[in-house]
Amino acid sequence: MAGIKWVLASDIDGTLVGHGGEGELAQFLADHGEIGVVYLTGRTRANATSLIQSYGFPEPLALATDIGADVFWGPDLQADEAWAFQQRREWAPRRIMRALETVDGVSYQGRSSHWRIAYGVRDYPALSAARTRLVQEGLACRTLWDEEESRLDVVPRGALKGRALKHILARLNLRTQQCFVAGDAENDGDLLQGRWRGVLVANGSIDLKEHLPAVIWRSPFEGAYGVLDGLRQFLEEPIMMEREYVG
Repeated sequence: MAGIKWVLASDIDGTLVGHGGEGELAQFLADHGEIGVVYLTGRTRANATSLIQSYGFPEPLALATDIGADVFWGPDLQADEAWAFQQRREWAPRRIMRALETVDGVSYQGRSSHWRIAYGVRDYPALSAARTRLVQEGLACRTLWDEEESRLDVVPRGALKGRALKHILARLNLRTQQCFVAGDAENDGDLLQGRWRGVLVANGSIDLKEHLPAVIWRSPFEGAYGVLDGLRQFLEEPIMMEREYVG
């Protein structure tokens, strides 16, 4: 933490990686040691760590995996057990699987981690029926719909990237105005709701673009180039930024 003045809190897939510019962004962060990085991803810890290292991105101040269900601290990636306990209190994967096993048009695909249950969904009526069944059963969970893959993921209700980031910044004793967020997808929505300044990269969700607050920059560049574009603007305006968030 010594020397950290700013924090980049970013999604990984589609934002930091996948659209070019990864090397340029990694070099920029290496040249600016005053910027710490918090990674927030739907990936597991092992997958996320491997990807971060393969592109030469900085070691994390913290890593939030499974869309914020787990938090790991520092380069040693020590698990935040208190945070995980909060998720476990309401998480009932067996009840979820029992609730959905008789829904027509919904097929179990497996579990990529303890915190995520995946289903193939035949059509929109089946999607609606699955979500309705979960509500009827009183299950504390969220659903994430991937239209391209016709896949429905069920995750803990508290698995939110923005919620995890708020917890991380509080633990690191960092202020709201020191943080800059970056994302591209629907599950980055609570990162980009305006609590922090940030950027939506050009390949981001069209639905997100239409509902972003003014403090979120819509970059004309995709992926890591878009993050770099947003970061440069953020760092050029620290005084304006602090005024904007005072109080």
